[in-house]
Amino acid sequence: MLTALRQGRVDGLRVTVACARSLDETPYDVYLLDLVTPSQTVAGGGRFDEVPYLECLEPVLDAAGGPPSWVVDVTRTHRSDHDGVGQAQMSVLLAVGKAPSAPGPEPDLTAVVRSAFTQMAHSPAAQAAQAAQAAQGARQAAGGLSHGQALAAMAAIAQSFPGIDPKALSLTDEEHHAAEGSWSLGLALPEVARFQVQLGLVPGALASAHVRRMPVGEVVDSVGT
Repeated sequence: MLTALRQGRVDGLRVTVACARSLDETPYDVYLLDLVTPSQTVAGGGRFDEVPYLECLEPVLDAAGGPPSWVVDVTRTHRSDHDGVGQAQMSVLLAVGKAPSAPGPEPDLTAVVRSAFTQMAHSPAAQAAQAAQAAQGARQAAGGLSHGQALAAMAAIAQSFPGIDPKALSLTDEEHHAAEGSWSLGLALPEVARFQVQLGLVPGALASAHVRRMPVGEVVDSVGT
C-alpha cells in the first residue's frame, strides 16, 4: 500500500505574499499568483523545490526596510484521481507594519511584489497560460466584468481572509485597465470590511491579484492606478 502513495510531478503553484503589522495580526495587503509550472518529476517522493521562487522574493525583504519577521509555509497536494499530479502552495507572511503610533500609511510593497511575481511568471509554460488569460480578458472587457472574473475576485478575498464569507460581499465598483490587462474592483461586507482587489497584478495575467483590506469607513478606490 505504501508504495502506491507516491508524490509525482507538480504542474501548478500558488504563491501568496501577505503583509501585516505583526505575525499575529490580520494582513492588510495580500498578493496572489497562480502559475503553471514546468512539469517536475520528484524522484523518490522528494519535496517540491521552492528555492527558485523564494529567491525571486528576496528584493521584497530589502524593500521592507531590512529583514522583517516572517513565516514561510510550503505544501504540496497530490490526488490519485489526478494521476498523482500535484499542486504546490507557497505562502510568505511578512511583519512589516509600522508602529501603531507612527504617522502615515502602512508600507506599500506592491511594486516590488509585482516585479518578483513577473520574474516568476517568465517560464514558457506560465507565459502561455498568461497569453490565454489576457486574450480572454480582452474579449470580455467590452461587456464589463464577467461572472467568472467577479468570482475570481471573491475567491481571492476568501483565500486571503478566511474569516470573510465571499458570498456576502457586494460589488461597489469596477474598472477595466485595458493597457495593463487588469481589473480594479471594490467589494464590501457592510459594517464589517471593505476591500480593494486588483485582478491582473502581473500585466496580462488575470491569475494574479492584490487584495487590500481597508478600514470600514474608508472609501474604496481603484488599486493599481
